[in-house]
Amino acid sequence: MTKEEKDIRINMNDEEETDEINAEDRPFIRRFGKIMLVLFISLLAGCYYIFVVELCIFTVQLLEAKITFLVIFHLLFLLCVWSYLRTVMTPPAVPPAKFRLSESDKQRYLRAFRYCDICQLLKPERCHHCPVCDICILKLDHHCVFLNNCVGFSNYKSFLLCVVYALLLCLFTSAVSLYGSILFWTHQLPNTQSKVPIIVLFSLSTLCCVMLLLLLGIHCHWAVDNITSREGESGTWNERYDLGLSKNLRQVFGDEKKYWFLPVFSSLGDGYTFPMTDATKDIEKNAAAVAKDITESQN
Repeated sequence: MTKEEKDIRINMNDEEETDEINAEDRPFIRRFGKIMLVLFISLLAGCYYIFVVELCIFTVQLLEAKITFLVIFHLLFLLCVWSYLRTVMTPPAVPPAKFRLSESDKQRYLRAFRYCDICQLLKPERCHHCPVCDICILKLDHHCVFLNNCVGFSNYKSFLLCVVYALLLCLFTSAVSLYGSILFWTHQLPNTQSKVPIIVLFSLSTLCCVMLLLLLGIHCHWAVDNITSREGESGTWNERYDLGLSKNLRQVFGDEKKYWFLPVFSSLGDGYTFPMTDATKDIEKNAAAVAKDITESQN
């Protein structure tokens, strides 16, 4: 067996879940996720009020500027909220019933396939058990506390779009609130009760810009290489799913370009089988032959 075949066998058959969580801690983490969800929505609502009411209605003087700012802001805001709700409310995709084994088949094939003892089913390619949700998720990327949900095959596209639109929204909000802050500091506008909220809005939106830019940079890198956060952080990625830039992005966004920028599901595949490079396919065939020999020798 070559080194590449051993790597495939280790990654696909002997993979261990390393982020285990005690059963006693799981309810606390779920409650914490709900709290973060409420805080995030409250923060978003507060920023919306400051921008629309305090900045655009009470501070900006020119009617043309008011209309322009409000139209652009609401367009980005609606796309961001749509993507966010789509990501939060989309249930994680789980392996179908055909991946469940009988007790006899489990004993027979346990060493040849990835198996979840908690969910009592075979784990397809790139499927992992989420210790917070306590279920196996297809193409699990990560569990996000700000969403109180798992990000995986069913909602990764909407998650990525949510980050993009949130970044654009924060950039626009930061620029407009900076404009308002400068008018206050240069005494072109009288000191009113709107001054402090607008400065706070500028500070928050700028901070969010930095964090979202870092997050988007990481996920763009992983999407371009066709890997998940879990694969990238654990080091189990070995380019077997790297089909090239165009095909990698189509795995996430789909073939129909009219849906690329909308938070609707258009990703390719079924979530448990994925196209691989030709070199990886050859290695997989050899590894499968070795697994068959091992099984036959044990019988």
